[in-house]
Amino acid sequence: MLDRLMTAAQSLEQQPERGRHPKALLARGIKTYCQVVFKPSRLICRQEGTQVFVMLIVDGRRDLQCVREERLLGGA
Repeated sequence: MLDRLMTAAQSLEQQPERGRHPKALLARGIKTYCQVVFKPSRLICRQEGTQVFVMLIVDGRRDLQCVREERLLGGA
């Protein structure tokens, strides 16, 4: 699992535009974050210039809206 996580994170170093916007966040007009899926998990990232910050590593089966409220935006 750790090897797959590192591979997914390192792929962003080569292709920072690789990720796509998570549908749950996009539905709320939030385009700040992107995700890279490596089943069953996913990386939620934010790009600032040439840097990519991994904000969250989460089980892909989890409801991202709950995760967003709990972690990314500081609660409901």
